[in-house]
Amino acid sequence: MARRFFFNPPRRVKKPGPNLKRLLVRCPTTAKLSDTGQTIAEKQWLTAEVKQQTLTCSHCGAVHTWTKEDVILGRANV
Repeated sequence: MARRFFFNPPRRVKKPGPNLKRLLVRCPTTAKLSDTGQTIAEKQWLTAEVKQQTLTCSHCGAVHTWTKEDVILGRANV
């Protein structure tokens, strides 16, 4: 079987892009993290203004309100 490369094939170099983070909120009932479905660049998070929002929790089914202080930044699935 013929091979095109004698060594490992060259890999694509990832372009440095924005470091996206998911906004996660902890459920007060189960203490598990729930995804808000929103992402933000990590550099913009410090200056971002977030209004009070609601979230239907995937763990307990209740509707929770959350603000910027309640958010935990998680890795985005990109």
